[in-house]
Amino acid sequence: MAEFYVLEPPGVGLVPTWQWLMATWFGTGLVVPLRAGLAVFALLPLLVVSIKMPRLAVPMFAVLIFALGVYVSSAIDLATGVKDDRRIVIDEVAAFLIGASLIRQAGWRMLVPFAALFLFFDRLKPWPMAYVEQVPSGWGVMLDDLVPAVAVGLVLAVAQHFWNRQSR
Repeated sequence: MAEFYVLEPPGVGLVPTWQWLMATWFGTGLVVPLRAGLAVFALLPLLVVSIKMPRLAVPMFAVLIFALGVYVSSAIDLATGVKDDRRIVIDEVAAFLIGASLIRQAGWRMLVPFAALFLFFDRLKPWPMAYVEQVPSGWGVMLDDLVPAVAVGLVLAVAQHFWNRQSR
């Protein structure tokens, strides 16, 4: 059975509190062994509520979180010398929201399979994700999660589109 514990925040005392709070997505990245999965699944209620929002609300929020992620990841990298600290999960959050925006176009039924596949490929880091990770600073931290999110999101959106056409 997995043991749960909480890690110390990355860059605590070296960066402002709001930066490590955002980087760890309000502390979810500090909970071992759940980190990225907890951060991603914590977003599901937000996405359910967003059904009533304009279509561009989630993508615009995702882009904002992505830009913020580049900033705080870079700040923590500069302060600690650790490029992609495992406690930083804002990259998974932003990428998941961007991928979820693609899924929304096809229907929310694919959201949970998308989350599972995204987290699987994010952990596995096949090519080109491992290559993208080498991009310097916070950009590499954020982009290596964006690649699997967009790839899985597009595949599931296309699959859902053909499923919908076939069931008519």
